[in-house]
Amino acid sequence: MMEQPAKRDDRLLDSVVDEVIAETHVRREDLKAGERAYLQQHALKKPLRVLDIWALGVGVVIAGEYFGWNLGLKGNGPVAMLLASLLVSLFYLMWVLALAELSVAMPFAGGPLAYGRRAVSPGFGFIMGWSMFLECQFATIATALATGGYIAFLANPENPDPTLKVWAALSVIVIFFVLHSLGVKEQSWAMVIMTYGAILGLVIFWVAAASNFSWERVWIDPLLPRDKGWRSVLDAVPYALWWLVMIETVALAAEEAHEPQRTIPRGLVWAQLTLIVLVMLTLIFACGAIAFEQLDVEYPLAKVIQQMPLGQSSPLLVYGFGLIALFGMIASYHGMIYGTSRQAFALGRAGYLPGFLGQVHAVRRTPVASLLTASLITAGFVIGDLWFHQAIEVAVLVSTLTALIWYMLAMGCLFVLRRREPKLFQTYQAPLQRLLPWTVVLLAAFAVYVYGGNEIKVLPLTAGLYALGLGYYWFWSKDRLQEAAPEELSARKGEPGA
Repeated sequence: MMEQPAKRDDRLLDSVVDEVIAETHVRREDLKAGERAYLQQHALKKPLRVLDIWALGVGVVIAGEYFGWNLGLKGNGPVAMLLASLLVSLFYLMWVLALAELSVAMPFAGGPLAYGRRAVSPGFGFIMGWSMFLECQFATIATALATGGYIAFLANPENPDPTLKVWAALSVIVIFFVLHSLGVKEQSWAMVIMTYGAILGLVIFWVAAASNFSWERVWIDPLLPRDKGWRSVLDAVPYALWWLVMIETVALAAEEAHEPQRTIPRGLVWAQLTLIVLVMLTLIFACGAIAFEQLDVEYPLAKVIQQMPLGQSSPLLVYGFGLIALFGMIASYHGMIYGTSRQAFALGRAGYLPGFLGQVHAVRRTPVASLLTASLITAGFVIGDLWFHQAIEVAVLVSTLTALIWYMLAMGCLFVLRRREPKLFQTYQAPLQRLLPWTVVLLAAFAVYVYGGNEIKVLPLTAGLYALGLGYYWFWSKDRLQEAAPEELSARKGEPGA
């Protein structure tokens, strides 16, 4: 007699809950009445393997190759951008190695929330979780707008329509809300396909750009602007960060990963190495194919193809590349809305943000409420682009700045937990134990300092967003936290005397 589907699903859910409990390092018998039931109602499935994690890591970042970085060329030049990109690539390689240690020790959807909560306090955990939410949300906004811009370019390469750009971006938001609501395995499969498509698009771009390549356009004279010198490298850093920012979304997938101690480090490091290669080749070929001054647009790679003699003689290449480039844009949007929704879900599940954000679909186990909320926020900013035309640049800078803030805080958590609870890190330890975290802190602090000299002043806006989040936490949620959330159970286990 065949087992009833409902019973099979219940049994599978019980096994997932048991695994989550084990990952909090809390004994099953120590759970309070109702805490196991709460976990059952708010549990996520765990189907992700190394290839899924690699695809998520590459896919969520690969839009950085298609747009955003080019804004750092203005007033700085290709050599300054190249040096800034090399510095950022070194920084992110060290960051993902250190991050893997934290994400394996505490494999929860809350990611930074869990690290800060266990290492310091609920308030510290909220600051870290809120930082990553802002990072993900503004990266999602920038990518949605850029995707709409690519579609508007395809419709009219000579004069893209800003209204069409907004409608196209809104369509992307709706489509991916539906896809993510269906289930994590379904969206992961789509992510793998789109990531391959995005990489194929870059390969086509490199080959096409090589037909008009000149080192003189890259290695210009003077190498750095005479009026700025080495300051141009510093000014390019906030935009170079956009190449690789959001790779840490992989940490949020740890709760949905099978055997996270193996899956997360391998997938994360392979994704980062893949991306460094993509970054360097894309930057060199784009700047070598046409004058870098022409790249101050929302669709730089498509602009390169259009302006080259090969593109001017072959409209099919322009439109064909534009269509393939959409894989890169939607792959990153796909990963970014995943990260935004999981962070909002974790903060809601634990009570730091409104509780409805922590709800999951009864059958598909997807956080539909947080997906809808993140999508609506993105849609609001997309519509606002009709009046505020610097929306993409502001979104890019806010995303990278808030990312740097929680990177530094995360390394502080790593130092604290290594000293206080060394057993947490028995299953995985990063190489260069002391050098890696300190290097991440120093490079991140240096990058934050650079923002003060940027022409687009995002520091006041970012400070206001932190004030908004902390106000909600301090006046409402700090006394309403859910003790049964995995991040809270894990923190309870780590308290002195536990």
